[in-house]
This record gives sequence, C-alpha cells and structure tokens, in this order.
Amino acid sequence: MPSAAADAFAYRDAPHVVRDDIRAAHAAFWERLARPGAAWTGAQRVAFAAEARAAWMLRTEPPWLRGQPDPDPTIAPAFATLAVRTIALDVHKIDRVFAAEAIAALGEAAYVELVAVSVQTIAIDAFAEALGVARVPLPTPLPGEPSGARPEGLGDIGAHVACLLDYAGPNVGRAMSGAPDDNATFFGLVGSMYAVTDFMEMVWKDRPLSRPQVELIAARVSAVNECFY
Repeated sequence: MPSAAADAFAYRDAPHVVRDDIRAAHAAFWERLARPGAAWTGAQRVAFAAEARAAWMLRTEPPWLRGQPDPDPTIAPAFATLAVRTIALDVHKIDRVFAAEAIAALGEAAYVELVAVSVQTIAIDAFAEALGVARVPLPTPLPGEPSGARPEGLGDIGAHVACLLDYAGPNVGRAMSGAPDDNATFFGLVGSMYAVTDFMEMVWKDRPLSRPQVELIAARVSAVNECFY
C-alpha cells in the first residue's frame, strides 16, 4: 500500500506523465520533512517549508510590496525565519557574511538543515508550477526531538560551512553534507530531475530533452537565481 506522501505525489491531474523516480523522490523528501532532524523538530521543519513556500510565491514582487509578517519567535528564532526568506526569495544576498551571521545566530548544523529544507521545498513547488498542478499540502509534523547528530569527518574546505573532507563528488555535492539525511533526499531530487548516475554521459538517448537542452536550462536558471557557484 503506498504511503500518504506517495499518494499525494501521484500527479494524477498532471497534463503529462511524471516518471516514477521523480514521484518517489518528491514523496521521500515530504516524508523526511515531517520528521525531526539533527537540529530542528518536525514542527519547525514544516514551518520552515511553509515560510519558504510563501516567500517564493512573492519572487516577482518588489521588496517594498511583499508584506511579509514578522517572524513568530514561538516557532523558532526570528533569524531562522529571516534566513529561510533570504534563501527562498533573495538568494543573491547569500555570501560568507550572511552565512557567518546565520551560524552565529543558529549554529552551523541548524543553518545547514534549514537550507536543505528550504531549497527542496522550493524545487518541488517549482516543479508543480511548471507542470500546471496544485502544490501538495505540507505534511503533518511528527513528534520527537532533534537528534543532535553530526557526521564525522567534517572540516574546512573553503566553503561557508564545514563539509565532509572525504567526499568523492563535486563541491556542490558537499554543500549540505553536514546534514546527511537531508542531503540524501536532496540528491534524490537532483538525480531524478537533473542527473546523477548519468552525469558524465554527454549524450542522453532515453530522455525527452537532450543533454545540451538540459544544461542550457540549468545554466539559465542558475543565472536568473544569481548562483555564485
């Protein structure tokens, strides 16, 4: 019997067929989102997803017309909400100074987890919008406390946050390695909606879009988002 998340991401009303691996990756993140992480409770993680979703919907509005409410300090520190909004809406403002402020205010593990929740929520919402279907309601948070777990082998590689030193992939794959469970669902999204196992293949023969078409879209999205990577 499929899980509630799997059923929610069946995309039955979509005008196009959505591949099984994409639907599975979306459902996997939704299930992970509801559970406590290393630094935040399930309720806080879902609240961050809601904040990221609301902020991203304002991306075409000028800053003076966004009208975002003041952060609710009973859910999480106010800086956490402001950080989510920056990640979702003003990604061009993220630099080493911003990361240092976030880490000082929240702690490094909390910041990395918050980033992971925000970017995955937006990716799934953007997919729904491009497909022309309604966004899936956020999951009900599960009870429990943050584990406080941190992976061994983190160190300084010159990034804004500590990353795994023993990592075979590119640095972009290390970015959220301090939150391995969330990084795993992130790469589930990357693998299904972009490439992982066939990344080194320059010619794709079994996809609706060719490799050059996909790379053109990826480069354009990066440019629009002012991605410094």
